[in-house]
Amino acid sequence: MQISDIPNFISSSGIFNVQELEQLASIKEIPTDGEIDSFKYEPEIQELLNAFIGDESTRITHQLLQAKEFLNQGRVEEAWKLMLL
Repeated sequence: MQISDIPNFISSSGIFNVQELEQLASIKEIPTDGEIDSFKYEPEIQELLNAFIGDESTRITHQLLQAKEFLNQGRVEEAWKLMLL
């Protein structure tokens, strides 16, 4: 994958620097719908999603910020799953 293949809402969010976008592009395959669906039931993710019920814009921003934290921890696949929820 190349940086240009990353969805626009991620690459143009202003949240990720070039190094983090390169980390995202380094993944061989983005997670499947089933993997993403299972991931949303993780307690940490449920807490994040439930905190912003009714405020989609803020929820998306916080999802991207948490994904950035996952990248800083080397958790690239989890970052993808969170961003694609």
